[in-house]
Formats: sequence, C-alpha cells, structure tokens
Amino acid sequence: MSSAAAPLPVLEARARNTLLALWWARRADHVASGEVATPRLVWAISICLAVVASAWSLATGSMALYGDARAHLNVARHVTDGITPGLAQLGSVWLPLPHLALAPLVAIDPLWHSAVAGAIIGGVGFIYSAVRLYDLTYYWTGRRSCALATFVLYVGCLNLLYIQTTALTEPVLLAFLVGATYHFARWLREMSHRELAMAAVLAMGASMSRYDGWVLIPVGLGVIGLWTHIHDRRSSASEANVVIFGVIAGYGIALWFLYNLVIFGDVLFFIHSGASAQAQQVSLAKSGMLLTAGNAVASLLTYGWAVIDVVGAPLLGLGALGAAVMLVHSARDRWANMALLTILVAPVAFNVLALYTGQSTMRVPQVAPYQMWNIRYGLVALPLLAFTAGTLARPWPPALAAPFLALAIPFAAATALTTTPITIIDGRSGISGVPRVGAISAYLGSHYHGGRILADDTDTSPLLFGSGLNLREFVTVGFKPYYKDALADPAASVAWVVAVPGDDVDRDMAAHPERFAQFTLVRREATISIYRRF
Repeated sequence: MSSAAAPLPVLEARARNTLLALWWARRADHVASGEVATPRLVWAISICLAVVASAWSLATGSMALYGDARAHLNVARHVTDGITPGLAQLGSVWLPLPHLALAPLVAIDPLWHSAVAGAIIGGVGFIYSAVRLYDLTYYWTGRRSCALATFVLYVGCLNLLYIQTTALTEPVLLAFLVGATYHFARWLREMSHRELAMAAVLAMGASMSRYDGWVLIPVGLGVIGLWTHIHDRRSSASEANVVIFGVIAGYGIALWFLYNLVIFGDVLFFIHSGASAQAQQVSLAKSGMLLTAGNAVASLLTYGWAVIDVVGAPLLGLGALGAAVMLVHSARDRWANMALLTILVAPVAFNVLALYTGQSTMRVPQVAPYQMWNIRYGLVALPLLAFTAGTLARPWPPALAAPFLALAIPFAAATALTTTPITIIDGRSGISGVPRVGAISAYLGSHYHGGRILADDTDTSPLLFGSGLNLREFVTVGFKPYYKDALADPAASVAWVVAVPGDDVDRDMAAHPERFAQFTLVRREATISIYRRF
C-alpha cells in the first residue's frame, strides 16, 4: 500500500521513529494523506460563476477593455495569422505560456474578435485555482468549514470574476501558483518525491506565465533545502530534493533564455528590447512618473492599497489575523505553517520589490499621482488572504457550513449588482484601458480595400484588434525583414501607414519625409494618424 493511500494508523506507525512523529500524532481528526475528494458542489459553483461572469462581460463589451488584453490576443493570433506566422511571433515582451494556450482559440475568428478566447483560458484558470484552493485548505486544516470559507472568499472576489473573463494573464498565474502550493503542502507532510515533482511542474508553469512566478523557484528551493535538512537526516537528501525541484521548475526559464537567444540573438532580449517592461520604466523615470522606484514607503503603500482596492479591506484584515494565528500556533505546527505561507507570500513580496526597484509600475487612487494603472496586480495576494482568512473558521461545527454557503451566495449576488469592481473602472477610465480608438478602428476596417498596412504594433495593438482585419494585412515589428523594408521604402511595400507619436513609424516619417511623399493623411483621432497612398 502506498503512503498516499495508507490509512492514518499505518502512517503514524511509519512516522513513530522519525522527526515527523509529533506532527502526525496530533492529526487524528484531520486529513493526513490521500487524495482530497473535492465536492461536486465546489466544481459546479466554480463553473457557473465563470460562465455567468463571462456572459455578463461579453454582453457589456467588457472582455477587451484593457489594452494588454487586446495585445495578448493579437500576440497569440500572430502565431497562425501574419506575413511570417510561427512561434517566433510570440515576441519577447510577455512570457509565452498564456499565448500558447490562446493560440488555437484565437485562430478561430469569432473567438478572437469577440475576445471570448481569453475568457475560456481565464475561466479554466479560475476554476482550477478555486477548486485547488479549496483542496489546499481542506488538506492543511482537515476542516471542510475552513475549506468552504476559503473557497467562498476566493470566488466571491468580483475583481477576480471580471479579470478571468479577459485575456489578461493573472488567472493563469493564480492557477499555477495555487496548484504548486497545494502539492508543496502535500510534500511538506509526506516528503513524497511525486508531490515535489508535481509542485515543480506547476512552478515551472507559473514561471512561464508571468514574471511574478519566477520568485517561486528561489523561494521554493530555500524552503525545500531547509525543511529537508531538518526533517530528513538521510545523507544528501537535501541536495536531491533541491535538484529535483530546481531542474524541473527552472526548465521553463531556461527555455525562455534559449528562445530569446535563438530568435533575437540576446539571451536577455526580454529585458533589453525597446518594448520591454524595463524600457517602459526607464521612459517613466525620465518623465518623473516612476514614483515608487527607490521609495520603500511608496512601494508598500501603492501595493497595499491595490490589495485593498482589489480584495477588500475586510478580507485583508481577516487574512492578516488568520496568518498571525497560524504563526503563533503550537510549535509543532508553526514551522510548517511558516513554510507554506512563505510560498504564498513570495509573489506578493515580489510585486512590492519590483515597484521599489523600478521594474514595475502601478498607480492607485490613494497614492500620488492618484491614478489607476495595473491595479489588478493586487490579485496576487488573494490566494494568500483567502487561505489564511479561511483557517479562522476552524472552530465552526460542520453544521454551519451549509447555512454559511446559503447566506454567502445571495450576499455576493447583491454586492455584484450594486458594486462596480475597480478593475472594470480601471479598464474603462484608467490608464490600463484601451485608448478611445473605436471610431478610427472602424474607419480603417470599413475603408480598407487591399494593400498592406505599416504599423508599429507596440502602441497600435488596440487599433489592429478593433479594425477586424486579419493580421496578415499588417506589416509590424515582428515580421522580419518586411518591417524594415517597409520603413525604408514604404511606397513600394505598403498602401497604408499608421503612426503614433514617438513610435518607429512616426520617427521615420519625421526623419525621412521624402519616403512618405506619396501618402496623404486620411484620418486622425487622438494620437493615431492613418495615411493612405494615392
């Protein structure tokens, strides 16, 4: 009989002569091993919420409010639609896994133009993370009341319900983060190489989804090495566990380095490219708008307010209280709780550090310059806070679980009908939202009658998405050598030109106006200008 399926008395007998004996001895009323049987109701509620939220988002035209959401859809579409389609079109700005998942879906025109493809991937991530967070809490506490409380707090977050209907990458990261933490929790108790390998695979997925996920690898290595050293006295056990986790979890980052080297000739091109996050931060710093860089107080306040705006002050308070209770628990539990919380808190700390080092940008209404930009990053703290807050339900008798759920659902529904989540506000009126390009996108789509269109899609991605045209009609940065050829001799290469102040095309038009002498301005809206060759 394997340890995963063995009953509790057998496991206790095996552990009696080890350092884990005290751990197992006190867990007679808890789930100590074996697969967690997730109730069908948890699956049903997760699926229903994902579908209902997506239906609302589609009906209200909210799936593509964010400029980044449209850009993600376009990046994935470039894999199958363009002058030179293929994996090289994944680019270097964002990590590839979300776009690889989107690529088969956005190849279907209705799913691309409607942005439903993003809702499908986001919905799958939401459902998995919600179910796994329930499993994690039940496995760790042995209380269904705790698991149910955590689940309701997580799926009841309106900002998460909205973001999972978009093509943004946060739901994908949360799925891998929660999944990795679940298997990491099992490894802490069972010391199973299978659980360690599963945690590593999911950590690799996180590292290929968002840069927030990279922090799981060094933090995981540190916790694994220390925990093994304390609880497994076998020679070289620590080294073996560290190697297993490090090789598997780090494989995705190694592939990303190799991809950048092969495609762009620079292993760190994702940092050095002109469209990278670092280049964006450098530009903001020059304009004096990177206010968190080098300022620890501003970084903490900015991210703290983002968490409050996204998950709510009550959950932040309950989560902090739950974490405190876990850390002052009996000595036999304290270190295990600390190890688990370290994994969950790592991406949160990463976001604060990224703000402080000037590698990330966020703006919240409560901190200068009092705007909204990337507030959704606060969602990274949701699994941590929902989990720690849920553990406070430990004293509840099981009989309260059903009434709690019965009361929570109508309360959440009433909140949803009377509250506009800040992530939707940010998409509609914040800096994260798409520039007002509806009319000019429609103009290009309706007046286009052939000929390729030159555009630097670093800034014009919303226009490309909104035009309804196939991406093969555009000559953009990723299409080499066609893009450089079109800039050098546009009259011989393209029939249309789209320019935004400061982009490649605009700079080339200013430097070499003779090249564009045959092009006439036909439409200008906001910062976008469209020229046509006559």
